[in-house]
Amino acid sequence: MEEKQSRFFTVLLFSDAKSKVRKFKISFNLLRALFVFAVIVITAVVILVSNLFITRQKLQDKVTEIERIEYKINYKIVELDNLERKTSEIETKTRILENYLKEVEELDRVVRDITGEGGYESEVAVYTTDLNANIDLTSNPDEIFYYGMEPEQELADIDALLDELLKVAPQMQEKLAEDKEKIEDHIYLMEHTPTIWPTWGRITSRFGVRRWGRIHEGLDIANSTGTPINTTASGVVIFAERHGGYGNKIMVYHGFGYTTVYAHLSRFMVSVGDEVEKAETIGLMGNTGFSTGPHLHYEVLVDGVPKNPEDFLP
Repeated sequence: MEEKQSRFFTVLLFSDAKSKVRKFKISFNLLRALFVFAVIVITAVVILVSNLFITRQKLQDKVTEIERIEYKINYKIVELDNLERKTSEIETKTRILENYLKEVEELDRVVRDITGEGGYESEVAVYTTDLNANIDLTSNPDEIFYYGMEPEQELADIDALLDELLKVAPQMQEKLAEDKEKIEDHIYLMEHTPTIWPTWGRITSRFGVRRWGRIHEGLDIANSTGTPINTTASGVVIFAERHGGYGNKIMVYHGFGYTTVYAHLSRFMVSVGDEVEKAETIGLMGNTGFSTGPHLHYEVLVDGVPKNPEDFLP
């Protein structure tokens, strides 16, 4: 073993036949050491190259994943921009239609209460309930990549609802415009029709024929002097002075052929030309003129013809 380890290898180096030969002796141990070193270096290089290749492949995979994520992000940004734009459009339409529907609902309620006509309340209630619903665009605010079709479906449903409203709105508007005109005419007519009691008290004489063939053209209501007398409809005072047996008398013209008369008053509280509202106090009960006691003589004339006041009272 010692003989083998002490052996040397001679290495001859020469460039051509005429040149001087150079000799180098290399011991076996040195050669073995160089071989081991070379093996280690080659192994290290192979491992390094292998690691570099694996690292490069992983890096490439990461770059590919990042590019995919970036693509998804850009796609979602565009998608969310589209949803935001569509949502903004729907919100604008919704605000306009909500305001319109609130007016329609209120007008419809008034129409039905006063005239008994109209009938859009249930439809309007459905629309306003749906329009007031909250729109939840994302079920999970932290999730940016994946979500279902619910937001798009909700927007599509709302958009379809708005389209439906836009179709029926002109019809509703036309119908309610007609109803509104009826309301205004009806309200004006009711305000100018004598339909309430002019005062309170005890009825002492009704409309019709009295003894000896005399016709009583009004309704007598007795109470104490100073009891307020109210106009039974809106109108204009056309007479307010003393008039023979009527005593202190007020006449109010209401339009539509209606005129009311209030007689035997103790005091005037209006003058000729005054515009009066329904139920407004125009005088006080008294005992002026041909009267057997404090009372109000109340008449209703239609186109100048006396009518039974009780036919107009509730």
